[in-house]
Amino acid sequence: MSAVLLSRLKIVDLWATTALGTGRRMLPPGHELQRLVREELFLFQPAPGGAADRFEGPLAHAFESSNFFVNPNKEHYRFLTASGRGDMLEPPPGAWGIVIRARDETRDEGLRERLLREHPLDGLGAIRRARIWWLWSRGPDGGTAAEACDAAIGILRGRSEGLLVNPHSETELRIVAPARWTAVEGFLTEPAPALAATG
Repeated sequence: MSAVLLSRLKIVDLWATTALGTGRRMLPPGHELQRLVREELFLFQPAPGGAADRFEGPLAHAFESSNFFVNPNKEHYRFLTASGRGDMLEPPPGAWGIVIRARDETRDEGLRERLLREHPLDGLGAIRRARIWWLWSRGPDGGTAAEACDAAIGILRGRSEGLLVNPHSETELRIVAPARWTAVEGFLTEPAPALAATG
């Protein structure tokens, strides 16, 4: 199992603010987008045959002593160890999410090399990156209407359809309930599904 870092801005996130305003205009009648939060996800995989507990202590020190991942003046972060993260990725109360990864390679080898030059981490295999959009939405029935909202502002399909996911370079995993970390990790490590043909 891998360790996970989740970080989000504690200052105004202009990207999220812009997406919130645009997304509100794109929803179908009777639907509301109340809030939108962007979170960065880093997955730290152990080398083959190893375990994350070999590098988690020095990795936590790297978070505290450098700006490789987190600027403490601008960002909040949560470091979840492999043994302490639990089985499930839990959406924030009242929210659902879209995990977005690059369609080709999720490993950031350049970041790994820079990190290891300054912070030797025995047993670190790969660093993989993704983004999570957490959405607080409401449909006509008072529910989250995640499916309708995702259809409207999720995958980009045209000038007035989709916003958060570029299907030519990215793929998504919708999180509408607690999701197993094994499924999230599989989404980040396995090849992306083929790009669907468009008419």
